[in-house]
Amino acid sequence: MLLFLYNILLLITLVVSFPIYLRRMLKRGGYSRNFTQRFGRYSKELTDRFSEGGWTWIRAVSVGEIVMALRLIEELKRQSPDFKAVISTTTSTGYALGRQRRDNRQWIEIIYNPIDLYPIVSACWRQIRPREAILIDSDLWPSFLAVAKTHQSPVYLANARLSPKSEKRYTKLRGITQMLFWQNVTDLFAQDQVDAERWKRLGVPADRITVTGSMKYDTADSGFKNEFRFSGWLQKNGVNTGRPILLGGSLHPGEEELLLSGFQLLLAEFPQLFLILVPRHVERTPEIVQLLRTRNVRFTLRSDPDFQHDTSVLLVNTTGELREWYSTATVVVVGKSFYGVGGQNPVEPILASKPVVVGPHMENFQYIVDELRKTGGIIQLHSADALVPTIADLLRNPSAASSIVARASKAMAQHDGAIRRTAAMILGRRANG
Repeated sequence: MLLFLYNILLLITLVVSFPIYLRRMLKRGGYSRNFTQRFGRYSKELTDRFSEGGWTWIRAVSVGEIVMALRLIEELKRQSPDFKAVISTTTSTGYALGRQRRDNRQWIEIIYNPIDLYPIVSACWRQIRPREAILIDSDLWPSFLAVAKTHQSPVYLANARLSPKSEKRYTKLRGITQMLFWQNVTDLFAQDQVDAERWKRLGVPADRITVTGSMKYDTADSGFKNEFRFSGWLQKNGVNTGRPILLGGSLHPGEEELLLSGFQLLLAEFPQLFLILVPRHVERTPEIVQLLRTRNVRFTLRSDPDFQHDTSVLLVNTTGELREWYSTATVVVVGKSFYGVGGQNPVEPILASKPVVVGPHMENFQYIVDELRKTGGIIQLHSADALVPTIADLLRNPSAASSIVARASKAMAQHDGAIRRTAAMILGRRANG
């Protein structure tokens, strides 16, 4: 009955919100390609591929989860050569990145996540016929879990993250979430002991929880290294790589203006300073361009570079490149941490060996930020007022910046091997099936 009511409410919500969703599709673009996959309608080519059987269905919401999913399936393939994966994602950017990085690997298929209405998910399940499902982070949907249980397919929650805010929300609905979620999850792989305790308090049985570390923060066998192609790209376009570079990554509304104001103040002491702005959503490019023009700043776009002798700002209006752009920076400021709630991932610039500055709002990454702060591996500011003096100190003192990087690297070591451990647990469960 509870699942039935959920489906009715979801259907009503979808009908009411469709105009908003349609407007977002038209604004962002890219949603129309294979849109019918969201309703369980696949091409004949895909249907024939699915009929081969033996697939593992991996759900990944967007770009960050797609990257983790691809790393996990590479490890699963290494440990089990017959492994095959269908990766489903929610966003058009995640879908595009998945398709791009799939290359010609015939053991991977990329599709859109179906709408979580039981008849649609059930139809998808009959076509894909997965032997198991892996959910990345906390991508929990009642109908999907119920269909998996009906087909007696194990469901693994990998890289399971639970913020204090989410714990409070789930606790208020403990009886409902127990029936819709936790009793349908076979095993949960928590990022750390703190998260494991939170999951236990929600009612997930302790024998279903294993602490594996964070896949997002795992550098072992990741192939992660400083990529210098964008340093070369900047050099080619006349930006001397010896110049100090301030980079703002995954920026949200208001943060471009914050960094630009700080940048213009810093120029008095650091006249060669170069600013790179990377917004979280590229569709915000027109408003950022207008801001730069209003400030009378010479800038250029990553997609259409036009470097003049006095160009001092680069606006990266492309997707899937942020990790590599971090390698060009002298100092990194992480977005959604000053104007926004939750923050963005601070670990990628740390893995790129850069000193990282974040604002007060890092709720979604508070555990890792707290761990880094204990060791002095990150700088978290209480307000935007401290941003300019903090950046100036880091630019004046390269040795202090290097010490922050070294301490951050040491703090991240606890997560090394998380992907290898997660893959081994999944395959072990399969073998003991």
